[in-house]
Amino acid sequence: MLSLYFSGWFQCRLATDPDPTDEPRGVSGFTFAVAGEPDFDRIIRLRDPVAPRSHGPAVGVQVDRVAVDGRVEPGHPLVGARVDLLDQPRFESWNAILRKGSSGPIHPFHLELAQGDVRIRREDVLHPPDPSLPLHQIPPESVERRSAVVSMAMDHVRIADATGMADPLALRARRREQLVADREACGDPVARAALDKRIEELSIVAPHKMQLVTMNLYNDYRFALNGPSEVRDPRGRVGARLDRGAEWPILFWMGGWDSDALCGHIRGTLMIPTQAP
Repeated sequence: MLSLYFSGWFQCRLATDPDPTDEPRGVSGFTFAVAGEPDFDRIIRLRDPVAPRSHGPAVGVQVDRVAVDGRVEPGHPLVGARVDLLDQPRFESWNAILRKGSSGPIHPFHLELAQGDVRIRREDVLHPPDPSLPLHQIPPESVERRSAVVSMAMDHVRIADATGMADPLALRARRREQLVADREACGDPVARAALDKRIEELSIVAPHKMQLVTMNLYNDYRFALNGPSEVRDPRGRVGARLDRGAEWPILFWMGGWDSDALCGHIRGTLMIPTQAP
């Protein structure tokens, strides 16, 4: 078994309840596209963020640790590999129409790990009997398989351990101070308007407000990748023959949502069965 442990920050530019899922700017929820930014697109980005905001976390997810048959291999060539989700994945709950709350599936789910000349890809097919079905026609049991098994759970220790974000209120206060300083030095009226909106939102300090609550929440996902795979390893650096016919279990959580930066943290493990040489 090849076990790949990964973590990092993702970006997702999306409106939040009670705004409709396709709201392009944010009106009634607690996330907003500010002046000078493009409309929301809801895409989950594990790298190459769109319109990244100043003083937020650096977006990027990578493999932190690799184990082969339970033995950690610090020098494994996949340590440091970039992790990405291809094909413009989105959180799909549709204001609790498809699934309750924020527990809907990430769709599509096409995982890639790459470093140097090594590339590993695997898709998960949400409804194998008919992969062509649109999402709203897929049976609930198939949707449930990829949905969050734990949704909107609060765990301050988990989030702080992964992100260093031990005091969300203090983090927001520091960022507000940074933005106030940026505004004083800013001569661009559009940029100033964007800073004004961010400063206004960061001035919210009530602990029951979603801007603060979501910094300690997470969703937990557990399923197995079952679709087409691609393995490119021309020099045999992975050191194991990956079983592309077996399902690949994946466990991960996404949380620590930073509504100002439109970013969250992800941490998880991909387990790839191996075959005898």
